[in-house]
Amino acid sequence: MEQENDFLKREVQKLTMVIAKLIGETISADINNFETVVSKSDEKLDGYFGLSLKEISKTKDSELMEKVKNIHEVHLEKLIELMFQTIQKSEEFNAQLNIEINELSKKLLLMIDFANEKSNSFSVERMNMKTKIIKLKNSNKE
Repeated sequence: MEQENDFLKREVQKLTMVIAKLIGETISADINNFETVVSKSDEKLDGYFGLSLKEISKTKDSELMEKVKNIHEVHLEKLIELMFQTIQKSEEFNAQLNIEINELSKKLLLMIDFANEKSNSFSVERMNMKTKIIKLKNSNKE
């Protein structure tokens, strides 16, 4: 039993590090390699979660919540951060991705609300991300 718990902890840590690396690559991406970084993130996410950024943007809300509820809380936090950074960079570079950024933004807000409900602690970081995404969506409407 102890070995099984240790194995699960290592797997959680390993996946957390993979997502953290993707976040770092997204943050440090420039206009020339951003699309490649997003494609790599999509491949990794699809491999680990069976859910890419592109798929998240196209999935119905109820289906997405069914998939997200099975994701470890730490991984959900990192996925939210990765989505947030991808959206920000996409807007910064005015990138033409194969992902519908407005839909991804809506899904991000949904996932932030889900994480807030699921978590036992308040997250200033999640609230800041939510505020920035709402402002971004409103500025795109103008």
